[in-house]
This record gives sequence, C-alpha cells and structure tokens, in this order.
Amino acid sequence: MSDEGFNDDDVLEKELFGGDSDDADAMDMDVDGMLGMDAADGLGINGDDQPDTPAPEDAKDSAKDDATADKPAVLPEADTAESTVGDTKVAAAAPKAQIELDDPPGALTVLERPARAPSVPVSPSLATCATYEITPTMAFLTTTSVHAVCATDNMRWVFSGGSDGYIRKWDFFASVNGKQMLTLGQRHAHVDSVTKGGVCASYWDHVDAATETAGEALSPVYSLAAHSEGMWVASGMRSGRIALWSVRHDEGRRVALLSKHDKPVSVLCKSPDEFGLVSGSWDRAALYWDLNCGRVARVFSGHTSQVSAVTWQPAAAGVTPRLMTTSIDGQCFLWDVRRPAADPPAEKYDPAVRTPPWAAAACWSADGRRLYVGRRNNTVDEYDVAMVGRPVRSLKLPMNSGPVTALAAMPNGRSLVCASTDNVRMWDLQAPVDRRAVPFQIIPGHHGGCVSAVFVDCSGRYMLTMSGNRGWEGVSNNTCLGYQVTPPQ
Repeated sequence: MSDEGFNDDDVLEKELFGGDSDDADAMDMDVDGMLGMDAADGLGINGDDQPDTPAPEDAKDSAKDDATADKPAVLPEADTAESTVGDTKVAAAAPKAQIELDDPPGALTVLERPARAPSVPVSPSLATCATYEITPTMAFLTTTSVHAVCATDNMRWVFSGGSDGYIRKWDFFASVNGKQMLTLGQRHAHVDSVTKGGVCASYWDHVDAATETAGEALSPVYSLAAHSEGMWVASGMRSGRIALWSVRHDEGRRVALLSKHDKPVSVLCKSPDEFGLVSGSWDRAALYWDLNCGRVARVFSGHTSQVSAVTWQPAAAGVTPRLMTTSIDGQCFLWDVRRPAADPPAEKYDPAVRTPPWAAAACWSADGRRLYVGRRNNTVDEYDVAMVGRPVRSLKLPMNSGPVTALAAMPNGRSLVCASTDNVRMWDLQAPVDRRAVPFQIIPGHHGGCVSAVFVDCSGRYMLTMSGNRGWEGVSNNTCLGYQVTPPQ
C-alpha cells in the first residue's frame, strides 16, 4: 500500500478502519464496569494514580535486575518424572497440585456471550489473493528485548513490553504516516525500505507488587493482551500476577490484579467475547478468568512443562470455539470448554516421528480447520483438527535456520508466516510438491535474532514482528518492525 493514502490520521482512521477509535461514546462498556467492580473493591485494586517515573533509558538498575530474571529456563526446577511425547520419552517436571477454583468460581463467559466480531473486516483482495508482498517500512526503536506485542482491532494503538519492565504505547497511525522519520544512522541497521520510525505515545511502569505504593518493583513484561477498542491492557508478570491497566481513561492506572499463578505468566489470550481472559504460565497451568468479577472459572491442567502458547479457534469455524494450548516440552492439547472441568483435554496432538519434543509457537489456520506448531528441529507440524494424532505433514525449513519461535496464519488460508533465528519466511501451503521449487519466500528485516512474536492485524493489511526470547533460550537483536501487506502487483 502506498503512502499517498495516509496523509492525515483522521482520513486513515475513518476511511480505512471505519470509525473513530477514540470516541468513548462508541464503547458499550467501561473498564470498572466490565470488571464488575469499582476502585474501592478488592482484588488488588489501587485507585491512586501512579507517580511520575524516570524514562526507561534512565532505569539502568531495574533493567540490570530484570536481565538476571531472564536467564534461559526451558524446564522449571521441580521433582522430575518421565513423560512421553509421541514416541519420545523425556525427563519433565512432574505436574503440581491443581490450582483450586475460586469460591464461588467465575463464569465461562465464552459460553454465555456471543463472540465479538472484528471491528475491521479483512480486505476482500487480501482474503482471496494467492500470495502477498510484505514490505518492512517501520522500525519501533527500543534498547531492550521485546517479549510481547498486542494492538487494538483498528491498529490505532500498539502495545509492547519486554525485559526492561515498561509497557509502551505506540501511535500506529502516526508511525505509518511517517510523522517521525528515521535518521541516516538509524536506517543503517535496517533494510532500505525501513524509513519510518515508530511514534511512542506514552509508557508506564510494569510494577509487580500487591500495591503500587510498595516500591519500584519492576517486572519484565512476559505477555500482553488488549481489548479490541483499547479499553484495557492485560500484562503477565514475573511473580505470576496478571495486571489489568486502564488505557482509554486514566491511562496507566492498574485497575485489577489477578493472582493465582506462582511463576511468570508466559502467554495471555482474551476470549472471543472479550469478557474472559486465558493465561498460561511457567507453573504449567492455564486458567480461564472471568473479567466481570476477577475470578478463575476453569483450570486447564495436564501440561508437564511451561505453557508456551494459548489461542482460540477462529470464529469462522462456525461452532463454539475450542482452546489450543502448547507447552515448551512439545505437548499440544485441544480443549472443549463445554465439557466438565474435570475432563482431560478433548484431543492431544503428538509430534512427528523423530521430532524433538519442543514447541514455543502455535497458531490456527484462518478457517480454524488446521493447527500449526513450531518445532525445534527447523520444522512446522501441520495438524488436521478432524484427524487426531500425528501431523498430516511437516514443513521443513532449511538446515541451520534455527527453532521456529513464532507463527502467524495469513487471511488467504494458504500463507503461513514462520519466524526462526535466521529469517522470517512466508510459506505457501498449496505449493506443488517439487523438490526443485522453493515453497516459501523470505520476508526481509530480521536476521540473527530470536523473534518473540509475529502479529497480523484483523484487516490483514499490517504485520508486526518483535525480537526477544520471552525469558527462554535465544538472544535478541532488539529489532521491532512494522510491515505493510499488499496483494502482488
């Protein structure tokens, strides 16, 4: 997409995204009302505004402490036991006692409320094209490893967080319009097409304490999830707490603190109705939170290692969405939330034969009929949801490309973005089986660093990639890029 269409923020917002995302009257809820509580209630709510804090560049002491906490930790220390993943027996941590539900428990809001339709539909040309041209044009400059990224549906605001203990809010409209261009020295580290700089609108401390007045105990931001209209942002902390931050009103105020996990919260995923939140942690548990009351409604137990991915089946499948969870030891479970809480996972998907038991990334296809799980041995396993067990095929990346650390399915149903250490690739899932043909294309921008996240917006017009190790293995080159996605010319 050319830059001529982005001469004014209002034009971009109204014509491309269909509305003013900053219009509070367009919202059907407020933060405190949605949580079912006010600032005087419990659950770790603090009604005081946060004090002014020094800029992230000046917080060297806290960053130094966070670096110690981010040392690689593939498996938690615990009493070990032997577990089986596929045909491979691995030494894994024995499961802990199950986390108990609150009394009374929260509600499974995904069963009580309809899924919220995306406010920005996929462009017809992007939904039907055979492939894409994905061009990096923006660089979000940071000096730290970025573990997580999320955005509002219309891409008005993008949120990122990493090892330095700050949540940054980026003005994506200003960034894509080129309101802040990179200097010649800044452009030198990127490919030639990257000329625009990310515009950081604000930031706030990621305080990991029961009360915000307990001191400047900053935590790395391990995971993020944002409301579709930017009402709130949820973040995962080192202690296992989950904080909900107000964004639209009284920005940066922590309105709730959810405490059940006892280790870092590695992944957060809002429910399709946006009144629930699913969290996965290094304590091997995944929890469904009812945001109306701040209580746990369901515990998904069964993983024997740190939970690495949680994602809901796309609504396009036409049924009550199912939940997919993966763990770093290679397990992939599919949960039907309509079944009783005590039931085991509805389905279990094993790695391919002779595949190391490892999984740091997973995603659904656009139609919700396929699963893709990134493996350590340069492969991506593809599963048919209707065929339980082994993958239907494995997509083999070039040798020495490194573990697959991030995945994202494109809206046309045949393109899959795979991020590994050497490059980011877009795989053509319908490419003919011919050893002479290359079934993927290189997406320029990243090389030589661990990619923590690949994010594709609801319309399919933009893509974000972030460099970080999420607290596990790998090194970061602090490269965070924004891409424009267009049909081939």
